[in-house]
Amino acid sequence: MGLLLPRIVTDGAILTALLSAALVGILYFKPRLALSDYPADVRAAVPARTKRELRQGILIAIPLMLVAVAVPCHSLVVIRAQHGGVLTYWMAILTIFGEYFLFSIFDLIVLDIWMFFTWTPAFLVLPGTEGMAGYKNWRPHAKAQLVTGTALLAVISAVLALIATLVL
Repeated sequence: MGLLLPRIVTDGAILTALLSAALVGILYFKPRLALSDYPADVRAAVPARTKRELRQGILIAIPLMLVAVAVPCHSLVVIRAQHGGVLTYWMAILTIFGEYFLFSIFDLIVLDIWMFFTWTPAFLVLPGTEGMAGYKNWRPHAKAQLVTGTALLAVISAVLALIATLVL
């Protein structure tokens, strides 16, 4: 089990870098694709996403989901090799959850609280929503991510770990 933590940190950092770079790119070039993640008052002040924006969001989500699954799977393959061909369910779930949790904490602290709610660069502000209170109210977002988000990570990790131990 001693080999799990370095793998979680290393591959979790890779996962975090890839997904965070993609998210910042999406926010920079097409912030409306992330409209569902904006504060409620901001969402209420702008038109709903168009069908084209929804399609674009799906097309962008597919490679992001592939990365989000491929990096932990790679970790599990390496861990299995390091443990003489053995990969237990608990090794898998701890690895997957650890890597996802690392990304989740980075996303919350750096991307959400610091970049979105504290700094709020102009490219994040949707036209017509300048100065809205939601851009500075990070508490509901943090609570949702820490409670609901962490529970969701646990469920996803459990399912992926089960699949991985059966397939790998």
